[in-house]
Amino acid sequence: MSLKYQTLTEHLAKLDEDVWEASFDEIQNILGTPLPQSAFEYPAWWANQGRAQSRAWEGAAWKTKDVDLKNEKVTFVYVGDRPDRQIPPDRGTAKALSIDEAKAGLAARFGVPVDAIEITIRV
Repeated sequence: MSLKYQTLTEHLAKLDEDVWEASFDEIQNILGTPLPQSAFEYPAWWANQGRAQSRAWEGAAWKTKDVDLKNEKVTFVYVGDRPDRQIPPDRGTAKALSIDEAKAGLAARFGVPVDAIEITIRV
């Protein structure tokens, strides 16, 4: 998970309720940094798609349900089964992989040759 969104993960893990309607301002305050402009313009930014930002809420077993760009609000729903709602201890402690190690792992996982794997890094 991206360290940029770690404080959001921690915040969600501490919530007792199962639904949290948050304003974008609340989220920015939790993050301590502004949301990117795309969060204000595109509902897809809030999609549960395993991207850096969505791993923040998915890592705490939450999903986004409703996004209201006009009123700058998003609704999160707890989907986990952990009564203590703690973030699993191994979360974020994975060993960093080289590109070659990542390609080898993906090739093994999907049963394809290593040269069939392409990794694109977008900054």
